Amino acid sequence: MGMALTKGINNLMELHPMSISLTVLIVATIGVLLQIGGTSWDVTSHLLQRPETFFTPSHTVLYTGVGLLVITAVIGGNLLRKSKDVRNKSFATAFKLFVIGSAISLVAGPADYLWHQTFGVDGLLSPTHLTLITGMLINSIAVVLGLTRIFVHFSAGLQRLVKAALVPAFAGLWLTMTWYVYMFALPISNGVHFNFNLNPSAESLIAIIALPLVGSMVFILASRAIGRFGGASAVAAVLIGIIVFTNITPSDHLTPFLPWYLMLLIPAVLADLVLNRPGIRSKIGLRESQLIAGAIIGSAFYVLGYPMLSMTFVNLLLGQGAVFLTPLFILNFPNFLSTLPTALTITMVPGAVMGIIGAIISSQKIAIPQEENILKEIKY
Repeated sequence: MGMALTKGINNLMELHPMSISLTVLIVATIGVLLQIGGTSWDVTSHLLQRPETFFTPSHTVLYTGVGLLVITAVIGGNLLRKSKDVRNKSFATAFKLFVIGSAISLVAGPADYLWHQTFGVDGLLSPTHLTLITGMLINSIAVVLGLTRIFVHFSAGLQRLVKAALVPAFAGLWLTMTWYVYMFALPISNGVHFNFNLNPSAESLIAIIALPLVGSMVFILASRAIGRFGGASAVAAVLIGIIVFTNITPSDHLTPFLPWYLMLLIPAVLADLVLNRPGIRSKIGLRESQLIAGAIIGSAFYVLGYPMLSMTFVNLLLGQGAVFLTPLFILNFPNFLSTLPTALTITMVPGAVMGIIGAIISSQKIAIPQEENILKEIKY
């Protein structure tokens, strides 16, 4: 029975390798969203001082995502082994990355359980957490890479499906990269036995440099890959939605800012218009439109980082010694609002500059297959 099932699966892979490849990438997209959504929710639970064990709802969501990605790694690896047609395609790199990223995550999961059992409550930047999010980052890159490269192998109908899948894929990549930066920028890595927090000035500098760079790069890459107005805005909307449900709504202390936070869609739509409206782009030029869009997205990084970035800049905003205040006090909406003018004065200009650099990198150093038309292969 088992041998017959295995043979049937292998035959199916040989008959429809491209369709299965696309299905694997879509399932992996769901896995990426679940793993980073669970991670973001888990950090909020820590800050709210909810009961801390390994078996929590947020960990369940996180490891469900990891499990889906492990399944995609197994199927993708089998496709690479069984199908020469898939193995020779450029998107096959994504399946190789799934195997690497999922292997790292599989090691990190049990290691994190043992870490919790041995050391209890830990900080954000623990060795097991860093290992886990490294695997998550590799998987999130793999999803975007696979979808953008498989696009050219399908007819118009399935190409629309690929573009739709790119929206959550880019949102997952953006949030995963953001949390990778947070690992080093947030001052919440002081566990019961180990304090992995960096110097407060170093944390602020990391945030100012890396977060607007990441946001600009992903936004412009998404716009180029999806290729129409509304695509990059939709990516930003999914990102904002995940942050709202995992970082803001779980706490009554944070929800008063929710209507204002949703207004972040305005700069996202504005940047999208600059990038994709022919009338605007023809007047200012393609390169200039990308630089302006990068500056817009980069300059908004501090507000986009609500509520987490309030903790990174607490010394600058509330004075020395404020780092010893409880996270709930630091993240409280009135405190955030009262310090917002100072925070924007500190962050907007360097954020815009880093956003411009991100735009240059994403537009000049990274190729998008369907945009550049560099793959001359017959569509499936």
